[in-house]
Amino acid sequence: MKGKTFYIIVLGITLLFTQCLLAVNLRVYASDVPYIAFSSRRNGNYDIYIMDINSKNLQQLTDHLAHETSPTFSPDGQWMAYGSSRDGEDIYVMNLRTKVSRRLTNHPARDHSPAWSPDGRWIAFTSDRAGTLDIYKIEPNGANLHQLTHGDEKDNAPVWSPDGQLIAFRSFRDPAGIYIMDADGGDPIRLKNQPEPGWTPAWSPDGKRIAFGVVLGGNYDIYTLNVDGSDLRRITRHLESDGLPAWAPDGHTIAFMSWWRQTYDIYLIDVNGAIDHRRRLTRHPAIDMDPTWVPTGSFPVSPTAETQTTLWGRLKQSVGD
Repeated sequence: MKGKTFYIIVLGITLLFTQCLLAVNLRVYASDVPYIAFSSRRNGNYDIYIMDINSKNLQQLTDHLAHETSPTFSPDGQWMAYGSSRDGEDIYVMNLRTKVSRRLTNHPARDHSPAWSPDGRWIAFTSDRAGTLDIYKIEPNGANLHQLTHGDEKDNAPVWSPDGQLIAFRSFRDPAGIYIMDADGGDPIRLKNQPEPGWTPAWSPDGKRIAFGVVLGGNYDIYTLNVDGSDLRRITRHLESDGLPAWAPDGHTIAFMSWWRQTYDIYLIDVNGAIDHRRRLTRHPAIDMDPTWVPTGSFPVSPTAETQTTLWGRLKQSVGD
């Protein structure tokens, strides 16, 4: 009887230890491969999904009859802000561990296109609450709303510089295109040498370059340009539309949306490689858009069957060693 009790105790300890190792290895596995979040209409309305850059481990983060778009993550990866039409058009914030969302903005106007600041203190967004599109910022707890742009210029698509000192945005002011301003809204300056008015800017991780979409010669392609207006580079060259660039943390890769082969999907491209040498990430007849990079190593990934097999193999290998 004592031997049987001892066996049960040992078995219980072994199972507990295995579960701990599984959790540790799951966290390691999740951080091994970068993840991309995007919005997709594959269930009839837009929801937000994530998957790794090997097109595996797809997970649906939002599940609502409304449209949920434009994901952006806090620097620590614990929170996600996004736009939702569930009750008007407002910004919501989700706790990524509990999947519980709360409403950040609450206004009859349209609030959309959030962008989380690098220090985690602010969320910039676009709103027409003053009668036209302008850029605002607000603290993640809903306090201290600040209007950053003013007038009839229709300013939208804000994105923070990596040091959090500047914000790039798209403006319809004359001349239209990509502008850069201080984080408090001061000193807006148009990005020099845009081949045509740019759209949807994305800042490189080193803060030196901005990627953006341009309609030129009938094509909507992605270009990059130094912040000082030098070294214009064409990244995509395609007869269809390429846009919504999102720069990877490694500074070498851009995720973007492309209308190719009769569907809107998410692609990757090496900014230093051969022009238009792209890799397709999503393959779905519905629209996939709004790609953004998930902070590495901080998102708790639920294991798929494939992940579980990989982890069990690692566990056996570690035990065998």
